[in-house]
Amino acid sequence: MTSFQTRSLNHSASLQTYWKSAFFIVLVSLLTLATSCSKDDKPIDLPMLKGTISSYNHYDGAMLDLTKVDMENAGFALGDIISITLDNKTFDIPYYDGYYARSGDLLLVAYPSYATLCFTASNTGLPEELRGLEGHAVIVKMKEKGGCLDVQNAMSLKYSNERSDYPTLTDAEFANARAVSVGKIASGVLHRCSTPFTDVTKRAFYVSDYLENIKDMTVLNLTDTEEDMKSYDMPPFSRTLWDGGKVILCPLKVDPTAEDYNNRLIAALKELSLRPAPYVVHCKEGKDRTGYVCALLEGLCGATYEEMVADYLITYNNYYGVNPQKDSDVCKALVWLRLNPCLMHYASVSDEAQLPNVDYAKAFASYLLSHGMSQQQLDALIQALTVSKAPQ
Repeated sequence: MTSFQTRSLNHSASLQTYWKSAFFIVLVSLLTLATSCSKDDKPIDLPMLKGTISSYNHYDGAMLDLTKVDMENAGFALGDIISITLDNKTFDIPYYDGYYARSGDLLLVAYPSYATLCFTASNTGLPEELRGLEGHAVIVKMKEKGGCLDVQNAMSLKYSNERSDYPTLTDAEFANARAVSVGKIASGVLHRCSTPFTDVTKRAFYVSDYLENIKDMTVLNLTDTEEDMKSYDMPPFSRTLWDGGKVILCPLKVDPTAEDYNNRLIAALKELSLRPAPYVVHCKEGKDRTGYVCALLEGLCGATYEEMVADYLITYNNYYGVNPQKDSDVCKALVWLRLNPCLMHYASVSDEAQLPNVDYAKAFASYLLSHGMSQQQLDALIQALTVSKAPQ
């Protein structure tokens, strides 16, 4: 056997020994990995919480007996996508600290003023089949870590109820109280604000002071029932408005596309058309419900898309210091998420890109007439909004 053949045989034997060893090492590694994966991939090792539905709030949201701290301790964070299971149904939804979803979209909310978590649909509350389940078990599991963190970061706005935290704002700005003068709306005939009747955000007395300078007003209250109003310890001037019959109650949810919303709003606007201006529109914070109704009145009186957007965003500057000049992305997200769907509904527009081109006076008049207002009532409302009031 030549030395070349000998080297070849020796090399072949070495290779066989090498591959046997390599195969053994790979086999052991795979078995180890399989064992490791079988342990790590068990659902029980993923963030998970069990709780129950303790009650439903006024907006048909399910209040759970779980808190934001419970979520943090279990390994969840705002901006995660979670799976929530109840009544043998599982839903993959975002977890936010605000209603950062379009109307009807499900989400889990750790809202700052809520003591516990709320499982709901943005603006609409839960559908009928998910209501009335008090006491039912709920399981929350991780679906995708940070899967909606970009929205959470853009929308997680916080405000303070302490006047001292807003040193650059006037008392009226702190109260989110202002006159609206866009389109053909006459000076001083339309005002918007946070609630003057309950001091839940510590702004009611500032709103009441603002309203004392307005004579013979009619207040359109978009948040309270008569039972609510009877329970409030109101500022003195606000009490005179309520006791004097100056307040139209129109408690709305935050979904302007809902049938109940439209029915209640049209009934209130019919009554408003019979009442004297100036008009004051408010909900609790004076943000979304107030923003939607004011946008309707503004567009009815000829305001442009840009004017309605600008007025809507003033509120977010008052509460959060957010404005289009320095917070463009946040403002765009706010308008996309909240105001645009409302305007699309009022104007019967399906293409969002067309919103800047709409004739809102015509489109909003059509909306009101098609939902039950008479031409006479519509004309009276427009007349009240566009004719200046003589100084008192």
